Amino acid sequence: MEQIKNKHSQRARLLRTAAMVLTSILLLGSVTSCNDDPDAENYYTFTGEMVSNYLDARSDIYSDFIAVLHKSNMYGMMATYGTYTCFAPTNDAFKEYFRDHGITGVDQMSKAECDTLAWNHIIKNAYFTTDLYDGNIPTANMNDRYLTFSCDSDVTNNNNVIYYINKASQIIVRDDSVENGVVHTLNRVIQPSADYLPERIGADENCQIFYQALLLTGMRDSLYQYIDETYHCGEDSVNRGFNISTGGSNYRCMFVGTRRTRYSAFVETDAVYAENGINNLDDLKAYAKNIYDAVYPEDAGQYDDDFTNRKNPLNRFISYHLLPYYGAYNDWTIYGELKETCAITSKIDCTDWYTTMMPGTIIKFSSPTEGLFINRRGVGTNYRVKGIKVLSPSEMPSDIDQQALNGIYHYIDGILAYDVQTRDVVFNDRIRVDAITLSPEFMNCGARGLTDHATGFKVIDGWNFRGTYPPLVTVRQRGVWMMTYQDCVDIQGQFDVTFKLPPVPQNTYEVRFAYGVGTMRGVVQVYFGTKDNMQPMGIPIDFRVWGGDPNIGWVADTGDEDADRAIDKAMHNRGYMKEMDTWLQGGQNNLRDQSGKLRKILTTQTMSPDKEYYVRIKLVLENPEAEIPINYFELCPKSVYAGLTAEDTH
Repeated sequence: MEQIKNKHSQRARLLRTAAMVLTSILLLGSVTSCNDDPDAENYYTFTGEMVSNYLDARSDIYSDFIAVLHKSNMYGMMATYGTYTCFAPTNDAFKEYFRDHGITGVDQMSKAECDTLAWNHIIKNAYFTTDLYDGNIPTANMNDRYLTFSCDSDVTNNNNVIYYINKASQIIVRDDSVENGVVHTLNRVIQPSADYLPERIGADENCQIFYQALLLTGMRDSLYQYIDETYHCGEDSVNRGFNISTGGSNYRCMFVGTRRTRYSAFVETDAVYAENGINNLDDLKAYAKNIYDAVYPEDAGQYDDDFTNRKNPLNRFISYHLLPYYGAYNDWTIYGELKETCAITSKIDCTDWYTTMMPGTIIKFSSPTEGLFINRRGVGTNYRVKGIKVLSPSEMPSDIDQQALNGIYHYIDGILAYDVQTRDVVFNDRIRVDAITLSPEFMNCGARGLTDHATGFKVIDGWNFRGTYPPLVTVRQRGVWMMTYQDCVDIQGQFDVTFKLPPVPQNTYEVRFAYGVGTMRGVVQVYFGTKDNMQPMGIPIDFRVWGGDPNIGWVADTGDEDADRAIDKAMHNRGYMKEMDTWLQGGQNNLRDQSGKLRKILTTQTMSPDKEYYVRIKLVLENPEAEIPINYFELCPKSVYAGLTAEDTH
C-alpha cells in the first residue's frame, strides 16, 4: 500500500477504500472484521485546517490535549506542513488520566511527562482507519512505540464496528482529514506499558502456567535486552535522510536512530492447556518430555531435572515459543492490499520462516484467508497439517495489552511444539527464506512494511562485512513493484558480506539464491559452508546477464506442459531456475514470465540442525557503485527437488 502523501491522495484513498469494503459486518465467532463500511457522519469535511486549527476550533473538547502539546513544544509541529496522524484524547479522557495519576491538571505535569504523552499520540505519517489492518500501525509513534489497531462489535448499537488503539483507547470520532494529516478522537489517553516482556506475560492472569515455566527454565532472563547504548548515528541520517537509487528507482533513505533488541512470544493460555489435559506446571513438564524425548531420543532422560539446560524438554518447549524478532500480528507474512494484489493465493499461502530461541530450530508462519497460522502445511483450506492459529488483537480479550517495552506476545489456540510431525511433515517442504528474516535487526527496528522510505543500517546482528569501506545496506521501502513478498535487502558499494542461514532439519538440500538482473548489478562470488569451511559455489555469478543468455537458457513458457518441463530441466542442468509463478509484480506481471527474475542453484548438500551454515557474497569487480538485491534463499529438500512427482512451479 503506497503511503498517503498529501490531502488529495488521502481523501481519494479514503473514498476508494470505502467504496470497496463490504456493507455488512462479518462475524467469525466473536470476531469482528476491522474492514467495515465507514459511516458518513464519522468524517469531517476538509476545510484547509491544520491539526492545531482543528483542535483549537474545538477547545471545549480538546483543551487539555492542547495544553499538553503547548507544554511539550509539539503544538508548533501540529501547525506546520507535514503528514501526521494525531490521536486526540478528549477532556473527559484526561479527567480519567488525572484521577489515575493523582493530579488535577496539566499544570501539575512536568515537561518530560508532557513530552512523552504528546509523542505517544502522534505518528509522522497519515493513517486512516481504512488503511489499517488488525495488528500494529506500520509506523511507530514519536515515542518510538508501535500502537496496536483492533476492533470489536458494539452489541448495543446494531453491532457497529468499534475501533481501538492499544486495546483500551476507543476511537470515538475517526478519519477527520486536515491539511497536514488526519485526526482521530480517543475516549482514553494512550499509555503504552513500560514493562519488559516477561512482566507483561506474568501480569496476564490467563497465562500463569506458561509464565511459571518461563521462570523455571530461566528463559525469562533471556528477554530483558532492549537498547544498545553503544550505538550512535548522525541526526541528519536519522531524521532528514538522503536520496538513494537502487533497483532502477529512487528512494528516500533514513538510518536506524536507536538500535533495539526486541522479542515476540507465542503463548498458550491456561484454558488452552486445560483443553489438552494440562492443569499445572507438572502436567506441562510431562507433556514437554513426551514431545521432545521423541524428537531427541539421544537426550531422553538425561536433563529432565536440569530445567535451565537447553536440552531439557521443558526448556525446549518454552524456547520454541520465543523469537528474537519483534512482530505484530500483521508483521509475520505479507498481508493486506499488497497480498490481495500480488499473491496468487489459490496456489500458495504466503509464508515466512524464522529462527527461534530453541537451538537448531525454525518456525513457519502462513497467512491463508482463515488467519495467521504457525507450522501449517497446505494451501488455504486444503491443508495436510492445520497448524496453530495465532489470535489477532481483535480476537484477544479487550483488557489485555500485548505490547511490552521490548516486545509483544500473542495468544495461540493450540499447543505449539517442535514435534515429529512438524519436523518430518511440515518442514519436509521447500523452505523459502525471505531476506528480512535473515537477521532480527530488520524487524526489530520496524523496517519491514514501511511504504514511505527505505531504512539504512550501520550494524546488522549476525552479518559480517569485510573491506575498508562498508557498503550501504538498506531495506527497500515496500510497494507493489518491489521484490517477492515486497521485501528486499539492498547492498551497494564494494561489498563482501557473510551471514548465517536459518537451521533446518537433517536432510539433503538444494540451496538456491533468488535475484533480479540489472545493469547496475555486479559480478559476485558466492561461498557456502560452515563458518570455518566456506567454499566457493562455482564460478562468479554475473547479475547483469539476463535469462535468455545461452549459459542460463531461460525460454518463455509455451503452454505445453511437457515442453515447459523440458525447458525447466534444461535450465536446472545449467544451475538455474525460473522464478515462482505465484507472485504478480505490480499486480499483473508474473515473476515466472520475466527473464530477469531467476533462481541460482548454489549447491546440493546434506545439512544438519546441529551445524551453522553461512553464505558469503563478494563483489569480484572493482565497482563502488555496484548493487545487489538479496530477495530470498530456498532450502529445498531432496523429497521435493527429486521426488516422485516433479517440483511445482509455485
